[in-house]
Amino acid sequence: MSETPNISNRSRYFTSLKLKKHIDHLFKGGGKVFGKNLMLRFERSETLNPPFQIVFAVSSRLGDAHVRNRIKRRLREAMFAILKEGSLKQRGFEIAVIPKKEVVDLTFAELITDLRTALQRLPKPKQA
Repeated sequence: MSETPNISNRSRYFTSLKLKKHIDHLFKGGGKVFGKNLMLRFERSETLNPPFQIVFAVSSRLGDAHVRNRIKRRLREAMFAILKEGSLKQRGFEIAVIPKKEVVDLTFAELITDLRTALQRLPKPKQA
């Protein structure tokens, strides 16, 4: 039997960005970082705990509801896997993950690699 992931454990690494005004602000004035099959819009966040606040913006052009939900589930798990490793130095961002249609056909390993590449392109923390 498959184990369901512990949601409260995930919240140590990232939470969902839910306020429309924050999401709109990301899309209007946020920075852009590109992966091969996705784009990240980002802004610095006031909070460092959790290190990231994330929204997965999957367009209806990518497919029916079950396809979009599958993409969001895979992206959420890929993000959790990357952040759980602890190798990412960047912290304190609000991020919108915007996948391209090619994400549907990627293997999970390719998705993780692409997402990790995009996350590593986020601005580094400033040295004090």
